[in-house]
Amino acid sequence: MSAPNTPYGNTVLTPFGQSVDVGVSWADIKFTAEGGKREILKGLTGNALPRRTLAVMGSSGAGKTTFLNAISDRLGSDGKETVLSGDFFVNNVKYDRKYRTMVGYVTQDDVLNPMSTPVEALSFSLRVRRGTDPQETELQVEKLIEELGLTGARDTVVGIPGIMAGLSGGERKRTNIGIELITNPKILYLDEPTSGLDSVTSAKICQLMKKLALRGRTVIFTIHQPTAECISFFDDLMLMSQGKVVYHGPMDGAVEYFTSIGYACPDTFTPTDYFMTLMQNEDISPILIEKWDAFLKERDPTTYPYTAPPSVENRSFTEGYLNSYSTAATGTLAIEFMELQKRAWTGVVRNKMLIGASFIQNIVFGIIAALIFANLTNDTTGVGDRMGLLFMVIINGAFSAVFSMVNNFPPLKAVFIRDQQSGSYSPFLFFLTMSIAELPLQIFTGFLQCVIIYFSAQLVQEASNFFLFFAIYIATYQVGVGLGLAISTSFDSYTVASGVAPMVVIPFMLCAGLLASTSRLHPYWYWLEKPSFLRAGLILVLRNEFMDVPHISCNAAKYGASFCSRQPTTGAQVLEAYGFADEQAKPYVQWIILAGMFLVGRIICVAALYRVGRRKQ
Repeated sequence: MSAPNTPYGNTVLTPFGQSVDVGVSWADIKFTAEGGKREILKGLTGNALPRRTLAVMGSSGAGKTTFLNAISDRLGSDGKETVLSGDFFVNNVKYDRKYRTMVGYVTQDDVLNPMSTPVEALSFSLRVRRGTDPQETELQVEKLIEELGLTGARDTVVGIPGIMAGLSGGERKRTNIGIELITNPKILYLDEPTSGLDSVTSAKICQLMKKLALRGRTVIFTIHQPTAECISFFDDLMLMSQGKVVYHGPMDGAVEYFTSIGYACPDTFTPTDYFMTLMQNEDISPILIEKWDAFLKERDPTTYPYTAPPSVENRSFTEGYLNSYSTAATGTLAIEFMELQKRAWTGVVRNKMLIGASFIQNIVFGIIAALIFANLTNDTTGVGDRMGLLFMVIINGAFSAVFSMVNNFPPLKAVFIRDQQSGSYSPFLFFLTMSIAELPLQIFTGFLQCVIIYFSAQLVQEASNFFLFFAIYIATYQVGVGLGLAISTSFDSYTVASGVAPMVVIPFMLCAGLLASTSRLHPYWYWLEKPSFLRAGLILVLRNEFMDVPHISCNAAKYGASFCSRQPTTGAQVLEAYGFADEQAKPYVQWIILAGMFLVGRIICVAALYRVGRRKQ
């Protein structure tokens, strides 16, 4: 950035291949919500200088976080309900999304994978975003771990506060910063990096941000109620009130400015506390805005550059550097897949709640079903029991798959969105590796359930029949997995997703052929029968069972000869009686339905992940 001549020196541009300082500037940034009824940002213009920290402060609702999201290209605008206008620049070049590789953004909430350690989180970030080899990655990670003061917690899992023990609040915050810092960004944005921390830890975070700036970065952060020690690490200060600026300049010049407009800081206040008191006063705040507007009209832009419009000097040179930087160091597809698979697998292995719940759910259901349906007989009573058991196995597998997946994505959503906004990997790779990592657990626990039920119920005792039964169960279960993921990723609210899930699955269950006959569905609901993967799975397991039942007896002494004469005497006749033996019930048709629904759920899921990943705040 060709910065104006300032007391802090000129920014020097060096040839490609060497480090170039990158500043940030913005011009006439406006943001409205609720169809233009609410103005949040009201024409902000300014810049942040390289190798300096810019602290953004303001009263509640002043627009601090909105401003930070706007200049970091994270603020959504649909052009109707929400409208963002104005421009922002990096080194006087209008920002392009491809420049996001040089930007780091640390959210206020610590967005971390709960099953990763600091070392693993930092290694993942560096590998997928910069494509470094394992040796260089290890070297850089160890160096940053030491610098962040995380040596003692390097191999501690992040955890989930209140649920699973892990890192402390300060360690989580430093790890969150480290994930962005490890990629060596030119520009670093931080939203309330000291939120929830004690004064000592807050001071350490502020000191760290100062160090980062001195090493060649532009650091911009919002902060609330900084301590006196924190303030000592501020280079520049931007104060906001009612969506406008009331001061934007060097920290050490703020007190002098406020004194010049009649608001001298009392000795009993720290400067920022005093400024916040003024900005929160409804009568004084409009005066501060007017005073600053008047000051801007009289200032000398060569000695006070903070609100100068972007320059066009050296733009072509700088644009070449930015383009070169944005395409130079990025991860490869192979690295992204390996790192995602490693993280997904580690997440499953370390998630004791997931493993325990999966085992308990499958084994307990298997035992209960085994006790109720033990030793089924080949008679009229046994026919109904077999059909009821097989129906429950398919339904239980589908429902458990759908609801476990509805619960699966929300804990990972924030991490996924953060990674997408930094351009780390494709949503398809995320989906693929997540699905692969959970598959062994799903197969193994499903196998245990099938073994318990199949042999205790004395279903057809042939190895081929058992393994086909298991294959049908897993296929149906995987369709449920896809639908659950599709629902979970398609809705922002977990509550809404949980409510939608049964609305999707229950119609398929009603059309499975056991609760309502095919004729009852004609003509209005017949279309729902065809995509019913539960019907397809049920037909397959029923055919697998009853086609190999050669004789079904009926106790005439108990039920009467007339009743027994009307009952099917073979398994094939049972299938015919329920409409599961015609051409449309052929096995290949059901496998096609399962395969189709398998793909539909996953296509919807991947499409939803792309939508979520591209969404701005």
